[in-house]
Amino acid sequence: MKLALISLALFSTFSAFPQGADVMIRQRARDVANQNNARQGVPPPSQPAPGAANPAPQAPPPSLPQLKADLAAIKAGSTVTSEVKQKLATDIINGAQSTKPSQAAANKLAEDLASAFSAKPLPSASLARLMQQIDALLNPSKFPQAKPNGIYDAIRAAFIENGLDQKLATAIVDDLKALK
Repeated sequence: MKLALISLALFSTFSAFPQGADVMIRQRARDVANQNNARQGVPPPSQPAPGAANPAPQAPPPSLPQLKADLAAIKAGSTVTSEVKQKLATDIINGAQSTKPSQAAANKLAEDLASAFSAKPLPSASLARLMQQIDALLNPSKFPQAKPNGIYDAIRAAFIENGLDQKLATAIVDDLKALK
């Protein structure tokens, strides 16, 4: 029994050496190859090549900064002029990068947005989110993962949570649907 245990221990010890030596030889070969590559200006495979770093994917730049600025300028309780409403409609049309919405649909949305913002403007964080959502609806190719029905629900909820009448919030969502 002792002999079997001793021979098993020796066998496992000696069989580990060739594996260890094999691993050490491979590692040494990698180190030599990396040193040679470094001398030639080639970075080792564990490091990215200089200038070839992939930047993190970023959200597309917003295409509605003017619409955001024009909506933010509307104060609660103010009367919105027809010039401002026309400017909002122009901002909406200009925000669409491929298929432009009709002038009538943009005018209707501008009218309802002006009414909503003169009644109860959105806070800046909600306004920024609204611009992203409208951008996703106007430019679906920029946001291929966007789900329009979820966006419509989120817009309606944002206006209602801000204290806007549900009827006007629904009208804005209907206007957004008509932009297509």
